[in-house]
Amino acid sequence: MLSLRYLLLLLTGTVLAACNGASPVAEDGASTSAVSVTRTAGGVPHIEADDWFGLGYGYGYVAAKDAICRIAEFYVTAAGERSRYFGADADFPFPANGFTFNNLNSDFFFQLIRAQGTVERLAAQPPPLGPGPEIRDLFAGHVAGYNRYLEDTGVDQLSDPTCRGADWVKPITTDDVFRMAYTLAIFAGSAPSVDGIGGAAPVAEASAGDLPAVIAGLRTAGDWQPGGQMASNAVAIGTEASADGTPILMGNPHQTYNDSGIFYQASFRIPGEAELSGTSFLGLPFIVIGTNRDVAWSHTTSSAFRFTPYQMTLAGPYSTVIDGAVEPMQAWPLTVQARQADGSLTTVDRTLYTTRFGPMVTNIAGLPVFAWTPTLGFALADPNRENMRYLNHFVRLAKVRTVREFESLLDTLQGIPWANTVAVDRGGEAFYGDITVAANVEDDKAITCGSAAGLVAFPLLGLPILDGSRSDCAWDDDPDAVAPGILGPARLPRLFRSDYVSNSNDSHWLTHPDQPLTGFPRILGEEGTERRLRTRLGLTMIRERLAGTDGYPGAGFTHDIMMDWVFGSRQYLGELWRDELVSLCSTLGIAVGSAGPVDVSEACNVLAAWDLTTNLDAPGALLFRRIAGRLTGQTLPSGTTTQTRLPGTHAFLTPFDPDAPIDTPSGLNPLHPSVQTALADAVAELNDAGIALDATLRDYQFIERAGQRYPLHGGIDRMGSYSIMNIDWDPAVGYANPYHGNTYTQVVSFPPQGCPRVSTITTYAQSPDPSSPYHADQTALYGDKRWLEVPFCQAAIREQAVEQLDLPQPPDPASR
Repeated sequence: MLSLRYLLLLLTGTVLAACNGASPVAEDGASTSAVSVTRTAGGVPHIEADDWFGLGYGYGYVAAKDAICRIAEFYVTAAGERSRYFGADADFPFPANGFTFNNLNSDFFFQLIRAQGTVERLAAQPPPLGPGPEIRDLFAGHVAGYNRYLEDTGVDQLSDPTCRGADWVKPITTDDVFRMAYTLAIFAGSAPSVDGIGGAAPVAEASAGDLPAVIAGLRTAGDWQPGGQMASNAVAIGTEASADGTPILMGNPHQTYNDSGIFYQASFRIPGEAELSGTSFLGLPFIVIGTNRDVAWSHTTSSAFRFTPYQMTLAGPYSTVIDGAVEPMQAWPLTVQARQADGSLTTVDRTLYTTRFGPMVTNIAGLPVFAWTPTLGFALADPNRENMRYLNHFVRLAKVRTVREFESLLDTLQGIPWANTVAVDRGGEAFYGDITVAANVEDDKAITCGSAAGLVAFPLLGLPILDGSRSDCAWDDDPDAVAPGILGPARLPRLFRSDYVSNSNDSHWLTHPDQPLTGFPRILGEEGTERRLRTRLGLTMIRERLAGTDGYPGAGFTHDIMMDWVFGSRQYLGELWRDELVSLCSTLGIAVGSAGPVDVSEACNVLAAWDLTTNLDAPGALLFRRIAGRLTGQTLPSGTTTQTRLPGTHAFLTPFDPDAPIDTPSGLNPLHPSVQTALADAVAELNDAGIALDATLRDYQFIERAGQRYPLHGGIDRMGSYSIMNIDWDPAVGYANPYHGNTYTQVVSFPPQGCPRVSTITTYAQSPDPSSPYHADQTALYGDKRWLEVPFCQAAIREQAVEQLDLPQPPDPASR
């Protein structure tokens, strides 16, 4: 006998096939279905259902319709099957964190997780450590909706040519979704070391130079980015910093563009139970950044390290020595299927090894200096390796009504893996918290338990490398922590304010300059040190807005001012350096570059007339960028996201002053030998490329969508832009196709009565499918600095609907 679920899903397929997946909006805007998907401008789906399964079902169907190729690829990655479908030798961009890894290494990394049964074990735990019933229903519904779309459409008839007819696009299970969700938890921990774990193998012989080489590699780890490309801005404006008392939240996450870890905007509604609007990670059916009726929030990547290496003393390549006793490593024989050039499959065998602290590793987040010999090795410990509880956080947000309740939720679950929270509530209180999962390593322990490598890495980078030969060097336990080995909530930074809080990926220290947060473990980030230029610009812009000195009317923020403010495109390094650069240029006339003298007189006039922005039509922005890129110097990491400049490698005139952290370092040192060279080389480069010195970014900074170029405003992070568009330079075309930058941006405010106002833009639009009407519509809006006004309440959604997809009633809970 056919089950009720099967009959209903079959009926779903019949209805959807009849309407080709969508129907025009009814004249009265009403839906007669228990699960409905209503699109508004930009293709944003508003999903309404009677329960969480229905929400997941609607999300799974419409997300697959918009972006099945990207979602399916992520499932293949998390299953450890890339080599089977794409070959063993190819590299690929890992979802969201900006690293590039080898397919085969990635497969062994994920096959190790599968062999250990990690995801299945964590998913089977009862809540709160394991997923609650809402998450289980969401994921089951998502699987049903995704598979329904695939069955209705057929893989050979998919509209996106990227995966049309591909054998790697196939029905999924809840295991696939939980694997993807687990990958999100370890994004900043073990995932940046996919190559170093999946490809770890010992060398045959030890030498006296092994450890010194590790230490030397740590000392010279210039421009190492242990957290990859994860970054963001967020500002919460409370009553006192608002021009009219209306609370405002701005969220501006910066993520990668060309992988499967992209954002996908949606809203969820269960009448009487849940109203959530914002963005999800594509393929995971919950809102990660957004708003409910009373609280809006965003996340920024925290500067805390999300891993700690352990330096292991070995008795042979596969045995550790701990407290003087030999402890064999756990061997994990693994097999991966790999596609050959002729399409046939072969098997590749590899054995990976784990210790009590974690897997053996030879390359940590792209730094390949960690030796594994018969006497020395390193294991990587990830505090999020047992974290599936974070999923519950995102459904419980539906019930949060104040930022104090938000804080309580963060403390109770302690699930957010690696991101700061910035939030504001309808009552006008602003909140910041780095209430996340961090290894419990106090500063004194990082020293007393520091290995030989750790005694270099901790003072230099803030990274504890602990002595794995001592059991007492395991992470400590806090009585208030949800899980063993992590810092308890009482020792994690947070701040409530009635005016504002802000974060741009530096540490907690200057969340508000008038109330610095200090005294926290170094593993969470630096205090009292130089801030990144983006942090300084954001705090400068807030200071000027509150003083009313930035050219906008009045003082304090409004919703509309915030929308213009975040995309104002100020170039902070230009503000700090332009005048001295023009003076030097005018004095020289002819500057000496790497290849000899260059006439720079025309450049002087262009720079003098520049408006100090990266707006698309600002002459001088391109020229300055080519100069400044040669002067920003080398950096060392001081946490997952923060960076410390190496002395003597930059061109600032006034050094950093901890008593003036927003305004220093500053000024351009014209006597620095690199300044004249940078000016001359930039002019020569543009001349050689046939690019006018006063050329604008409109012609030389763009993204290509379906064969059409779309200009993109925004600047390079390292050069002090707040609105980010990180793109590599190619003299033949300019800055083409960003790899990282502004993605989903939101401004949310809470009028005294009524629904939240939600303004958003998703730079790369909702659908990677070039045939979709939602493939580049928002990209064009972004280039013009236009926004979507996204309806929150049900009546407004109906009034603004452009497309409606009605689904039959999903199965009752008892039949699932």
